[in-house]
Amino acid sequence: MLSHLSLLNFRNLEPLKWGPGPGSHLLLGGNGAGKTSVLEAVYALATTRSFRAARLEDCVRHGSDGFQLEGEVDTDHRASLDLRWIEGKRIRLLNGRAAPLAEHLAVLPIVAWTHAEAEVLVGAPKARRRFLDRGVVGLRPPALDLLNRYTEALRHKRQLLLQGARPGAQVTSDLDVWNEILATTAAEVIRLRHAYVERLREVLAGVLAESTLDLPPIEVRYKPSPATGLDGPLVIAAALERAADRERLRQVPLLGPQRDELEILWAGHDIRRVASAGERKALSLLLVAAHGRVLESAGRRPLYLLDDADAELAPPTHSAVWGVFRNAHQIVATSNRPQVWLTLEVGTAWEMEKGRMKVLS
Repeated sequence: MLSHLSLLNFRNLEPLKWGPGPGSHLLLGGNGAGKTSVLEAVYALATTRSFRAARLEDCVRHGSDGFQLEGEVDTDHRASLDLRWIEGKRIRLLNGRAAPLAEHLAVLPIVAWTHAEAEVLVGAPKARRRFLDRGVVGLRPPALDLLNRYTEALRHKRQLLLQGARPGAQVTSDLDVWNEILATTAAEVIRLRHAYVERLREVLAGVLAESTLDLPPIEVRYKPSPATGLDGPLVIAAALERAADRERLRQVPLLGPQRDELEILWAGHDIRRVASAGERKALSLLLVAAHGRVLESAGRRPLYLLDDADAELAPPTHSAVWGVFRNAHQIVATSNRPQVWLTLEVGTAWEMEKGRMKVLS
């Protein structure tokens, strides 16, 4: 649980010291009031990244040289997180010292819904692979090192395939070496992704039933690359060998977790073709709730961040979705429509205006 947040020179926010405490928190305010920036600050503190900007320096308040975020986290013990952007450098500290990123990520699990999450349902496969890996790392933060090793090995292979297009290039033996490394790491990535999806499918069924929404059958399927990837590294290595000629011809890797897919079906159909915008928003939020409960089942109690939680949802749908999150240990949601929350159970409401926060109830 995030027990304290302080920030300086982050986005349009005035200097802030905030002790949210457990339960649900609703940030209310108009466009540009700073609601999303508060969520972004919490997200950045916990993950060292922004969900709105590719570059962390874009979060610096105009006219400032950098920003500073500090937080206290209470679980079975107290921990402090510190993220700064100073003189063009990112500095992250855990309990006042530099620590591996996996250790930093393990302190405050975050489950977030932002507008970007809609891409999980309707965007390119890359968005769904990011969702898979958030689940894998959320359950097991050290898995970040495995994903990074795979990405680095894949980068080397891509470079070799491009070199192979040059006259006289001899890259076959080097490709064999990287394929062996990729087969081993790919097998573990596929195993972890599969285990996460199996647990997610089970939990999502319960979340859908609990929501009381009249939704058709929802199916979630993991489709690894190669399709036989769950059979282990030897099978993956054989598939890579069979694809070698095609890869050299096309100069790109054609098999591996970078081509995995997470299929989400709405009554057996592609959700993009049959579900309305509101239905997709509701399912997207329920999918996030299921993701959070998977983490909870592994003993990792997350902080939920829901940006514009009520947008595009009819009041009955919004009420049903919010009810799924009612038992969350800590949740922060934003909205610019206070009237739609009047009949819902919310712990504490806060007003945001011109980058300042004050409590309403």
